[in-house]
Amino acid sequence: MLERTLGLETEKAYEELKATLLRNGCLITDEETPTLISVKQGSLWGIFPRTAKKVITYRLAPIDSGTRITYSSSLALDWKNLTIIGTALGVLFVSLCWWIAIDLESSVATGQLSYWSWIFKVDEGYIDFSRAKIFASLARIFAIFLVIIIIVEAVVAVYAYFRINEFAKDSLSELR
Repeated sequence: MLERTLGLETEKAYEELKATLLRNGCLITDEETPTLISVKQGSLWGIFPRTAKKVITYRLAPIDSGTRITYSSSLALDWKNLTIIGTALGVLFVSLCWWIAIDLESSVATGQLSYWSWIFKVDEGYIDFSRAKIFASLARIFAIFLVIIIIVEAVVAVYAYFRINEFAKDSLSELR
């Protein structure tokens, strides 16, 4: 939990915070005037800490000189699930492409039939090894491309996770 102290009374701080959040496109999900406001912010397709879909909870408490606001942010469950499912499917496709590439390269090298060589079977059971070799290269290139995408996706997820409070901090800095 992070916090900020404002020199405003709690009700006024709550009103200004709510107005700021609504102005920034947040959707209020829970509200206990004037002590709690919880919002959803960002998009399912957001890839930066400010744009990733998240849930932010602000708690307001009166103190001697004004109002203390504590806040916490967490990535939305559907954003996390989409990231996990996308990564899992990516790993599955990388594995499949790599297997096809290795299998076809082995078939080309040995001149023997293999599990995936049926794709290039032509008349009378003949295998078109030149096409199999090209396809194996393409499958390997596609697998490498997907590995790069998976790495980028992991970096985005880690970056968003560690900087998730950025929007909440900025929304509080807009208050007087």
